[in-house]
Amino acid sequence: MWAFDVDGTLIGSIRSDVLRPGASELLAALAAAGARCVLWSAGGADYARRMAMRHGLEGHFVAFYDKDVRDPNGKYVVDHFRPEHRPHVFVDDSTIDLCDDAGTIAIAVAQFIGNNPSDTGLVSLLQSFEQIMIDLTTTGGAHHV
Repeated sequence: MWAFDVDGTLIGSIRSDVLRPGASELLAALAAAGARCVLWSAGGADYARRMAMRHGLEGHFVAFYDKDVRDPNGKYVVDHFRPEHRPHVFVDDSTIDLCDDAGTIAIAVAQFIGNNPSDTGLVSLLQSFEQIMIDLTTTGGAHHV
């Protein structure tokens, strides 16, 4: 299970009408490999769903969640996710704010601000996709793209 953040990760953090280059291709590659994905946002589950629909990505996600539950240290947690939706991989533009769940891989991508067609954050992730899938069968760890 993969979890993607919305703003700054899949779409522009200033203009939500701009899809990050490589997003559609990465999600299609994950689907082809049998990976399942959830989308979450500090704007709420409904916002995450609307943004996925706006960009034609809703079919790539099995669920949408609020990114608003934090632990005592202020880190985002996934305790409110259904057990079958607990991510093994987080893709986020701010992995420092994610919980430190054992066995997960946190993939940091630079924040996608707006319409930058030369952005390579998710394109690079797509290129290292096979290695990440191998890492999932080992102990996990952090990746920075």
